[in-house]
Amino acid sequence: MTIETLVWYGISGGALVFAGSLLHTRFVRRDPNAVRSKGAFTMFALLMVLFAAGAAAAGFAASR
Repeated sequence: MTIETLVWYGISGGALVFAGSLLHTRFVRRDPNAVRSKGAFTMFALLMVLFAAGAAAAGFAASR
């Protein structure tokens, strides 16, 4: 496993953690700003999950 692979997997993990944090803020803590934003927090969390999947795919490609 090279450094490049580890960087891509690290980016992927960080994006997943950030998406989880956004969803926790919106649906569990019910922060007033998050509730007021309607679907913006959820949409951005979904985009971060897609970005994490792309980074994981790049990490897999870098490992080959």
